[in-house]
Amino acid sequence: MQEIKTTNLIAALEKERMRRGLNHKGFSTLLKISESYWCMLRKGDRRLTPNLAVFFMQKLPEITPEVTAFIMSQGKDGDEEEK
Repeated sequence: MQEIKTTNLIAALEKERMRRGLNHKGFSTLLKISESYWCMLRKGDRRLTPNLAVFFMQKLPEITPEVTAFIMSQGKDGDEEEK
């Protein structure tokens, strides 16, 4: 279930990027992360953490529902990676 919530959150971020007409570099600048880190998050090479999700929500309040669902999914289904 967490994987689905992560995918939904990344999709919401991508949707917001496109709505704003930003390329990946411009969007990563808006989020205050490197373009390469944004790419790794999109591809699933880096794990999206609840703290990072909240940080993104502060920059983009439009994604609040997806961030909330993501955070609520943490720790369910035997996932205990966050330490």
